Amino acid sequence: MSEEKKAFDEWMQFYVCDDPYWEIPSRYMDTSRVGQYLKKLQKLEKSYSLYIDDLYTGLPTCYSVLCLPKNASFDAVEKAYERKKRHSVYPDDVLKRAYEILSSNEKRSDYEEIIYLFNKIMQNHTAKEKQELIKEHASWLEKEKDQATFNYIREKHGVWQQLFFHGAPTFYELLGVDRTKLKSGEEVKCENKDVDKRLVEEIYKIINNPQLRFEYDFMLDILDEMFGEEKSEMFKSEKTFWKGRDAVYLMILKYYEPIKKYEQLIDMHNDWEAYIEDRTFYDVLTIDMASISGDKQEVENTIRNAYKDKERTPEVNLAYSVLKNFRLRNDYDWLLKNKKWLDLLHEIDVEEVDDAEINKVMKMVDELATELKTGGKNVEPTG
Repeated sequence: MSEEKKAFDEWMQFYVCDDPYWEIPSRYMDTSRVGQYLKKLQKLEKSYSLYIDDLYTGLPTCYSVLCLPKNASFDAVEKAYERKKRHSVYPDDVLKRAYEILSSNEKRSDYEEIIYLFNKIMQNHTAKEKQELIKEHASWLEKEKDQATFNYIREKHGVWQQLFFHGAPTFYELLGVDRTKLKSGEEVKCENKDVDKRLVEEIYKIINNPQLRFEYDFMLDILDEMFGEEKSEMFKSEKTFWKGRDAVYLMILKYYEPIKKYEQLIDMHNDWEAYIEDRTFYDVLTIDMASISGDKQEVENTIRNAYKDKERTPEVNLAYSVLKNFRLRNDYDWLLKNKKWLDLLHEIDVEEVDDAEINKVMKMVDELATELKTGGKNVEPTG
């Protein structure tokens, strides 16, 4: 399994799942035999009318809504609810009801009884009624799957959507390829001799990777469905910008994600800005940054010991609060490592500079990035 497929599957398992507890029996049971189940359900309806209504409208069970098994812990319920609030097609009130039910042992027990009674009572419904309900239920699961897939692509490949919404040609259009004529799994080859070869190579990395191609095609299909024929009119003015601007396209495709991360980190931690230039938080605590790589516990001890010997000034406290936190330290180290070349890119206004200038900057960026990987000496950008 490729790394891309693995990452996709890991995301999807948190947002998409089947609904094994919801089942509509195919056999028919006459009214006289389901009466006992109806009476029991009517008693529960006083406290759980909305939950019962959800089942009768084809909504998946609360377990499926939050993607949880019956034995899920309360902590797992809490985390699942927070995840789903950010990424789900289910209405807020449905998510909230699922959370409330699964956060209480008593309510969870009652709800399982409701599911059991519902499945029994459905035997009294006609085949047509059952099929309509099954269809509605399957529709919810499919919509949730599509939403999760789209959200994953937006999170992981935001640059693709940015290019789309700025009227840029698709990868297929750049390569001169008709996507509708490609066979499943067929290798894509460039038919456009005028496109920048560097851009072709970047596109190949995506379009000839089965998982990434699936994700890109999925995004195109969803956006085409959303905008349809309006798309050409919406982006008419932007389309002219991209003619002959392969260098701009290449720069955005390669560097959009790190630039976005850079901006987000600076925005979230504006008090770091003074410490990502010549003087760092490591300097504040008198720590040799190169000497603390290795065991996590050892790193934490080094930082803690350095802090103990310092006067508790606001600057020292800030440095310690960042470096002692594993996640914050990783983000801070990433900024220190990449700031130089990110600054070069961040200052470019693609509408003001020509491709020659962009190519010049990208060359310097590639040199700096290579030095970071090889540990070579920094080369000061010229010009």
